[in-house]
Amino acid sequence: MEDEQYYKLLVQRFSDRTATDEELEVFIKLANEGKLDKYLTEAMNRDAAIAAEDEANFLPPAKIRKLWPRRIAAASVLLAISIGGYFILHKPAALKQTAQIQPQDILPGHNQATLTLANGKKIVLIKGLSGKLAQQGNTQINVNGSSEVIYTETGANTAIQYNTLSTAKGEVSPYPLVLADGTKVWLNSQSSITFPIAFTGKQRHVEITGEAYFEVAHNSAKTFTVKAGNQTVEDIGTAFNINSYGDEQTIRTTLVEGSAKVTANGIAKILSQGQRTLVTQNSLLLQTADAEAETAWMNGRFIFHDEDLHSVMRQLTRWYDIDVIYDYNPNNVLLGGGFSKSRNISKVLSAFEQTGAVKFRIEGHTVHITQ
Repeated sequence: MEDEQYYKLLVQRFSDRTATDEELEVFIKLANEGKLDKYLTEAMNRDAAIAAEDEANFLPPAKIRKLWPRRIAAASVLLAISIGGYFILHKPAALKQTAQIQPQDILPGHNQATLTLANGKKIVLIKGLSGKLAQQGNTQINVNGSSEVIYTETGANTAIQYNTLSTAKGEVSPYPLVLADGTKVWLNSQSSITFPIAFTGKQRHVEITGEAYFEVAHNSAKTFTVKAGNQTVEDIGTAFNINSYGDEQTIRTTLVEGSAKVTANGIAKILSQGQRTLVTQNSLLLQTADAEAETAWMNGRFIFHDEDLHSVMRQLTRWYDIDVIYDYNPNNVLLGGGFSKSRNISKVLSAFEQTGAVKFRIEGHTVHITQ
């Protein structure tokens, strides 16, 4: 398993042009031995599919650079050379020269989250976990066969205990969280949900920061509420998305199925399917929503519809864990398009540059907005 992960990483870095000289040497040696054939094929197929998807979704059309044919052709020449003395004496310098002219890039985020138990213990969640994670009181926490982190009561819980599931920048939860009542929750990057390990009494209540998607197990006898910033969402048989990042000017709640009540600033609105609310410090507005765009993150995508540059960059910041510096202050720059979140950031920025409205420069983990 460790070898498989390492082989995938080598192929990914070769594909992304981020491999070091040492990694390139190892890559070529393993490829000569045939150990990377499977992963090279997977990567080529994945890149081809993503490129086709981006070309179909970006408006205006982006020029997608197809690197694999050229890189594989170059690799085939290297693979025909012995890994003996000739390579050791002559290749490192060539590789170093190649590395120097490679453009800088930033890899996408990954599947990871942290579950903090009531006693402060932290469990890092990554793909591939299974079985029992922890026992708290009469609640057992497992990763089940459906790849869910599920809370199951094995008896009555007398003490109320709270857990928190959180993601950092560049992370998205690898599993849906199944609360003790059967409600499912998905977490986007830089987000958290705090919840009881079991629901007692006549109300089910959780609190979130950032962005989360809910499929609520409806129970008319036990109201389900979500607090996000200065608003509360009450389930009325519902699937909904809440975007409540602190650096955004509004809290957006988008209803996907059923109905829900949003309360904020002393105002209450009932949401119907296809609607959303926008909450500020002083107001609550009801609008028609684009549910596909609002929940695109759950399907590993970005969808932008004439969205302000600053808003777009805030979303990219959370996923790619970057810093953004505006070398000048662009006005009225609106961007649109659909992109896979598995793309390196250079691919997304390059597509935006095709509009002629904005330019970018990558330095380390910082993206500069330039004229």
